[in-house]
Amino acid sequence: MTSVIEKRGVVRTDSARTIQRQEAQRSAEIAWTEMGHGVWVAKRGSDFAGLIEELWGAGYRVTDRTGAIVGEFATLQSARRRIE
Repeated sequence: MTSVIEKRGVVRTDSARTIQRQEAQRSAEIAWTEMGHGVWVAKRGSDFAGLIEELWGAGYRVTDRTGAIVGEFATLQSARRRIE
């Protein structure tokens, strides 16, 4: 069910708020930088968002923005999804 709020001839719905949230999320997308062979840094805007380290032959370790290890993953793509 979609609620509608009218004020001075402007109609605003829940779906309009959803679109605004999606636009805000896009502006805060993750940017990846390969810092060296096997090390990637994630940033959201100017904020550190996480780190991926390649575990040679054993996958990829993900560290979150606080420095806590959040897991090890088989592929770089799955490691990136953990941060995004």
